[in-house]
Amino acid sequence: MVDRPRTAPNTAPADADAAVDEVPRLGRFALYSVQHLLTFYATVLVLPVIIAAGIHLPQAETVVFLAATVLAGGIATIVQTVGVWRIGIRKPLVLGGSAVVIGPAIAIGNANGGGIGGLLAVFGASIVAGLVLAAASPLYGALLRVFPPVVTGSVIAMVGLSLLPITVKLIGGGEPGTKSFGSAANLAVAATTVVTVLLIYRFGKGLLKSIAILVGLVAGGAVGAAVGVADFSGVADANWFSFVVPFHFGLPTFNLSAVLAMTVAVLIVGVECTSSYFAVGEILGRGPTDKEVRRGILAEGVAAVLGGIVGSVPPTTFNGNIGLVRASNVKSRWVVAAAGVLMVVLSCLPKVAAVAAALPAPAVGAALMTLFGIIATVGIQTLGKADLHNDRNLIVVAISLGAGFVPTSYPEIFNAFPQGLQMVLQSGIVVTAVVAVALNLIFNGLQRHAPAE
Repeated sequence: MVDRPRTAPNTAPADADAAVDEVPRLGRFALYSVQHLLTFYATVLVLPVIIAAGIHLPQAETVVFLAATVLAGGIATIVQTVGVWRIGIRKPLVLGGSAVVIGPAIAIGNANGGGIGGLLAVFGASIVAGLVLAAASPLYGALLRVFPPVVTGSVIAMVGLSLLPITVKLIGGGEPGTKSFGSAANLAVAATTVVTVLLIYRFGKGLLKSIAILVGLVAGGAVGAAVGVADFSGVADANWFSFVVPFHFGLPTFNLSAVLAMTVAVLIVGVECTSSYFAVGEILGRGPTDKEVRRGILAEGVAAVLGGIVGSVPPTTFNGNIGLVRASNVKSRWVVAAAGVLMVVLSCLPKVAAVAAALPAPAVGAALMTLFGIIATVGIQTLGKADLHNDRNLIVVAISLGAGFVPTSYPEIFNAFPQGLQMVLQSGIVVTAVVAVALNLIFNGLQRHAPAE
């Protein structure tokens, strides 16, 4: 029996699958892949930098940690998009990392002496957590029945909205309160990026329009270099070649408290990833099937294990690239798989990586603001499939979005809760998903939905 969702008798699912399997011409193929690479690279590296600083990792080892994160993300992206046996959702998704793991990783690292010793405890916990997530993957597939449009629309909207505050920090140039935050130079770089994207969307056509984000990043980078916001001096100091080998830092260590903390975090990330599958499905024109969700989550689990082996944060689906799929209207999984290959290559070329890393934060923030805004809009579009004139649906959306904004605005509100519960409640995406599912079951139950839903 074919495992596909019920649909109206039309060719939409076949058309969606054809778009996913399409291979663009070589020139476009390369540009689209580079665009995905830069969208990933300039942002995801923030995660290992924060973790390294939090556990006082030496500078030389931090460089290896960054390269390992790119390598693990590239391999995991290839597995997720191309598929290996029953592993991988085979959709245009980039794997990089989730902010959910930052807190547990720093706590685990410091509890185990910090530095390299602390990092080894993080890797051991990631390996076990990945195995648990892989074993639990069938449970995530079973979630499909409780995700009608009133739920998926709310969650997808929160995916975009909850990430927008991060872009504001980047646009400002760092943490609020610092002397340079919101400076004229930073705002000029961000404005250049946004205006470039807008002009291309208004007047551009064809290839130029589909790489608007890439052109915006280049324009913002150029202005950043001119006004002193971007610093490319580190490019000359970077090595040309460097290879990441498994267990570079040493063999991972395992202890129960670290494993439990990371497992809870990774299981939470699995919920976020499931929401991302629905988001990309809405863009592609066909939602994920039960089998696809299982395969996708299984790939996320395998990726976490891989991360522990090569020495990186657990690679998970990165939402910025989902917005890029919609912005560029290029839905090919092969383009994203090629970006994964470029990530693997980039992990071996520190000098090239240094160029991408030198992109000014305001330009990256402005680009991500556009992409995360698009994801929020996709959520609103999904909510259009639900009957919001129905008071029951209206209250589900209102309360679930409101609840999601509580930790998004002030995550400290849950500081009095146990640490394990804090990790659950401090993700606006997870809170919205749990509240929306619960309220929908209370008000609507497990109903059969119309074919369009």
